[in-house]
Amino acid sequence: MSPVFKSGAFIQQCFSVHPLCLTIKRFTAPEHVVISCSSCQLAHRLTLTSMTTHLPGQDQPSEPLSNEPVTYFVSCLESHRTALAISKMDVVAETAGIRCAECRRSFILQVSVFETHQRDA
Repeated sequence: MSPVFKSGAFIQQCFSVHPLCLTIKRFTAPEHVVISCSSCQLAHRLTLTSMTTHLPGQDQPSEPLSNEPVTYFVSCLESHRTALAISKMDVVAETAGIRCAECRRSFILQVSVFETHQRDA
């Protein structure tokens, strides 16, 4: 069994060094997003406290406690998963950003726990 590292350092490093290698693998509503790195073969699990979403030009993001962000995120995952990209990673502020190139929607994730797992080859 591979070790689990409860630190944001690994995903921050992946995002800094090779952001295009990060892909959204799984979303377990309402609180877990799994991100995979094809370069270093790590899987990062983010435990969320909230998710907000907005479109470019909107003044206010959605309410973080509503189901609207989750509904849009699931829709993007099902319809155009390859268009989703990690746009921001700030482990100090405990936030992550995901942007959909297809519908131009942005998702801001408030993260309570960052975990990194070594993927099995």
